[in-house]
Amino acid sequence: MAGIISTRASLHCSRAIQSVLTMREIAPLRILALRAVGPPGCQPEVTFGGPPRPTNKKKDGDTIETKNNNNTDNNDDTTDSTNSFDPPLPPDEPTMASRLLRSLRNSSMTIQPYVAGTTRANASDVDISQPWVMAIYPPRDNDDNNNNSPIDETNEFLSIENGNHAVECLQMFIDALVESGRAGDDRLGVHFFREWVQAVTGGMEAKPEQQQQQKPRPKKKQKGNSSSRQFDHLPLGSLSLHNLASASIHTFRSMEYAYVGSCLGTLDLTGTHGLTDSILTNVICSGSFPRLQRLSLKNSRKLTGKAVASLVKLRDLRAFDVGGCFNIHPNDVIEMVQQHPGTRKGTLTEIYAGGLGWTDVALETLLSFTSKHIKGLGIGFSTYLSGPGMILILTKAAGTLDRLSIPFCTGVDDAVASALGKALPKLAVLDIRGCNKVYSLTGMMDGRIAAGNSGAEVARHLFVLARYSGISNNSLEETSRLYRNELGEPVFHCVLDGGGTGGGVRR
Repeated sequence: MAGIISTRASLHCSRAIQSVLTMREIAPLRILALRAVGPPGCQPEVTFGGPPRPTNKKKDGDTIETKNNNNTDNNDDTTDSTNSFDPPLPPDEPTMASRLLRSLRNSSMTIQPYVAGTTRANASDVDISQPWVMAIYPPRDNDDNNNNSPIDETNEFLSIENGNHAVECLQMFIDALVESGRAGDDRLGVHFFREWVQAVTGGMEAKPEQQQQQKPRPKKKQKGNSSSRQFDHLPLGSLSLHNLASASIHTFRSMEYAYVGSCLGTLDLTGTHGLTDSILTNVICSGSFPRLQRLSLKNSRKLTGKAVASLVKLRDLRAFDVGGCFNIHPNDVIEMVQQHPGTRKGTLTEIYAGGLGWTDVALETLLSFTSKHIKGLGIGFSTYLSGPGMILILTKAAGTLDRLSIPFCTGVDDAVASALGKALPKLAVLDIRGCNKVYSLTGMMDGRIAAGNSGAEVARHLFVLARYSGISNNSLEETSRLYRNELGEPVFHCVLDGGGTGGGVRR
């Protein structure tokens, strides 16, 4: 009977995925992903792995039940999950759903704007770097001026970074699970993440011989970045577990055993409340995810300074977000950044750490070894940062800083905004939400013009998040009339309400 139920559940999900092949509109595709969540009997592990095998034999001859879809939610750091986790073997032949999804990857349909992960009506998700896994499509060239321009809505839109239709479908499934409240480790297991790897790589070999001979959890410390180089021939993908509160050690062990790290470049763990120091240190930063370039741990509030220290092992890391992790101190971030190889190379360019209680002294220390290459900085929600201190310190990064997040900083007023406009001419994205002493953007725009008249290179457009600031609609209209380009278009865009999701993305 159990086999019949599993087969029916598999067919239910397979038919849902099959109909994706005929869909050309994103809205029906999102509805399809929601339907694919299905009843509790619809398990992705069965859909992509086939019916569970009855038994596995232990070394002593006893038998245990295979854990194809019975992973428990266990976040106990004292548990040795390597011994308790029994990864299932791949199916002998791809299931129907797998074959249909792989056909979807090779579909000739044009890329569409991604909808499921960007339409949540939640103002707390608005940020200059969020959605973390989104990027502008079609990809832009490497020209800084072009990259700092806002999205051209007639020709550009946000889509999953380095994504395709198969990756999009799987990401929609995850988003649907989260939004429906049906997420859990029994839904996202080894078979599911193996299918994600297949969707990213298109079947390219993801386990070199050297990697197969190693345990997924290496015991010896690897020097240099050799483990990352083993997978250089594979494309990089982006994965979001945004607000997957039920994720536990088994979720991340499943990713590890599925070799997700071989092709994972961007990972969003925002609001993943089950994420602990042990998981981050012993799984994500243990060598199993050597190619991670962008990692968001925002609002993962069980993390402490120990977790931040382990990020130094992610040698390819270019951007990270630990905002809202109130058990992390600015000194933890400073020490990790100072020791990270990307700081010496100038490749660690985005640091978002709002809500940690930054002071002038801490900010000055951070900028003392990042000012030559830092492009994105988040230090908001601090009552300890002074206006004059921010002006003096941030000026050191004038040559590179183009994204700044300082929401709810009581030291920011009109005079500080004006000074920052002149001191940071390359600034293209600014978050001053909650800075209720800022009543107008006129001073900031005057400062940018003064910088341009002095010969500085000024960003062509400025995007501002200013909800809960002192700026009114009337003030905004007056500033907009004064500052326009040669085509008569405003040279800035300011959001005063809860919108603006994705408006600061320039990737």
